[in-house]
Amino acid sequence: MTQVKRHVLRFRGAGAKPPEDVARIRALPKLKVLDDASGRMMLVEAPEDELTELMRSLPQWVLSEERRIPLPDPRQKVRHSG
Repeated sequence: MTQVKRHVLRFRGAGAKPPEDVARIRALPKLKVLDDASGRMMLVEAPEDELTELMRSLPQWVLSEERRIPLPDPRQKVRHSG
């Protein structure tokens, strides 16, 4: 069974992402679009193997797995001497 992961899709061609490419991406079974507000990027959740296969046919797109970076705790901490 293919694992479902979150991926960032970035269009690296000229201008905004082509509507026909977006339609092909959205048509992928089991794909869920989480964010499509950017002119050049999409955040999707999809089976990794199926998405990778589709992206091979869309050479102006870059596929990368979403990475989460934890934010540091901004609160000051008391140092214990001793």
